[in-house]
Amino acid sequence: MEQKYVTKLNIEIYILFKNALSLSLTNPGQLLFFIKTLFSQLKAAGCRAKNEKQGLHVPPFMIFSVTNQCNLNCHGCYSKQHHKQNDAELSAEKIRAILTEASRLGISIALLAGGEPLLKEGLLETTAQFPEIIFALFTNGLKINNETIKEFRKQKNLIPIISLEGEEPFTDSRRGTGAYEKLQGTLKKLKKHKVFFGISLTVTSENFTHIFDGDFIKETITAGSRLFFFIEYIPVKENTQRLIVSEIQKKQIGQYVETFRKKYPALFIAFPSGEEDYGGCLAAGRGFIHISPAGKLEPCPFSPYSDTDLNRVSLKEALKSKLLKTIRDNHQNLKETKGGCALWENRQWVESLTK
Repeated sequence: MEQKYVTKLNIEIYILFKNALSLSLTNPGQLLFFIKTLFSQLKAAGCRAKNEKQGLHVPPFMIFSVTNQCNLNCHGCYSKQHHKQNDAELSAEKIRAILTEASRLGISIALLAGGEPLLKEGLLETTAQFPEIIFALFTNGLKINNETIKEFRKQKNLIPIISLEGEEPFTDSRRGTGAYEKLQGTLKKLKKHKVFFGISLTVTSENFTHIFDGDFIKETITAGSRLFFFIEYIPVKENTQRLIVSEIQKKQIGQYVETFRKKYPALFIAFPSGEEDYGGCLAAGRGFIHISPAGKLEPCPFSPYSDTDLNRVSLKEALKSKLLKTIRDNHQNLKETKGGCALWENRQWVESLTK
């Protein structure tokens, strides 16, 4: 029964890119890219299935935090809270080696995070070497310039995902005065140059009503966004529990996403509430893994515990991690909670597994 979620996940990935294809009918270059992407995603799924038969579970997604560096100091940032800022970061050469192995194993989608990933030297030169991998680049957007836009146009597999909290009062209160206004200029440039891009919204109890206001979504689509990530706030910092979405709001997220999918010409993804469609938490390799800036293989960005270092072992060996397997084997006990993240709520148990 448990493995049925793998088939469902593969189908949903296929549908996601099929819908992306339909959004690109007026852009021949983008259309051709998504047609090729459908085939490459099917090939990767076949590769993962082959590995599964040989006893190696390979997830379709990886979240790769490529750097601790950031040009902002956002309130409640999980990266600053979790990552050890003094640890040596993976080199561009090592990142290329990991991505090469990931591609061979069948990992076909990489979410690039940080810090601010555009501060990682050599990153865009690296992504250019892997046209078969879809890179969703989660960025605060303030480092996007004419040169990076040229790369986005050239590397259609590199999709910028701009972080917002809603309109100006919400975005500036978390990201700093003037951030929203600067990002509006960035969105206009991306739209002008016909770059396929998305928006990432951290959903809190404070901005919930505003974010799911149909007017805000409609305006953002008009600004050019064709992809939306709704990410529930997880209280990695003490005394921020008030920002957690309520149980009622949590249920409403899925309802809003379904409504938006039918109403607007864009793609909508909710996390972690959307994981319920696959039997709950997809972390620890069940659906994705996380690689820290220092090369630690972790269950999730919000669960920064590891028993495996990619500086010392191959990715294939790392995927056999005892920590990840134990978490997967106990999946039935990891229910989504009010805080949004089952592993965060059970962090003491997860940490104990590394000792």
